[in-house]
Amino acid sequence: MPQSPARKARTRAEIVEHAARLFRLRGHAGTNIDDIMLAAGLTRGAFYAHFTSKDDLFSEIVRMGHGLLLKLRREPAEAVLDAYLDREDLAANALACTLAALPGDITRATLPARLAYANVLHAVIDELAKARGRRGLDADATAATILAVGAVVLARASGDTRLSDWLLRCARRAVRSLMKKPAKKKPKKPTVRRRASPKKKRSTSRPKAAAVRRPTRAARSRGGRAGA
Repeated sequence: MPQSPARKARTRAEIVEHAARLFRLRGHAGTNIDDIMLAAGLTRGAFYAHFTSKDDLFSEIVRMGHGLLLKLRREPAEAVLDAYLDREDLAANALACTLAALPGDITRATLPARLAYANVLHAVIDELAKARGRRGLDADATAATILAVGAVVLARASGDTRLSDWLLRCARRAVRSLMKKPAKKKPKKPTVRRRASPKKKRSTSRPKAAAVRRPTRAARSRGGRAGA
């Protein structure tokens, strides 16, 4: 008897849930279909009613994002990043986040899985950009994503607890600085240009009159001399 759509959807969700946990814990190569179906309490045959292959399921899990992305869509970005970089929750955060848990597996995965990873990464950057009042691939939001995810990956890989703690503290401090909203530029007040008062024109009547009088005086003086 075929399953109802609701029942089929629940079965698919159970497979995805257990597969996500196992993939993040063991990696793609360390997890097989039998392990996933055993964890879900189902037979191997039921797997192919929902997915064509393990790679198909892996791409689906990467596409869902989980962890960091889901929290950024529900809670304030600053609080999410602080919790994400908390050393007390390092293991849980790493295993709950596709970006931090599976980067090595993604590089060897199929193209659909790598494109799904890129889409999740892009979505995280976009959420952080929105928190800063920006849109798209904002440079500071991108840098904050690189620092946060990279710090969790490196801290998780490091066998030195003190170094792991130091990486997370440094990343948290840098991320807080990057996530500060840019200061709004105050609109410049329009500059009022004062009209220069027109220069008073010097009267040319006197010089002209003087110029007219000079020849007359000279003529008179010459005439007077001649008469003498």
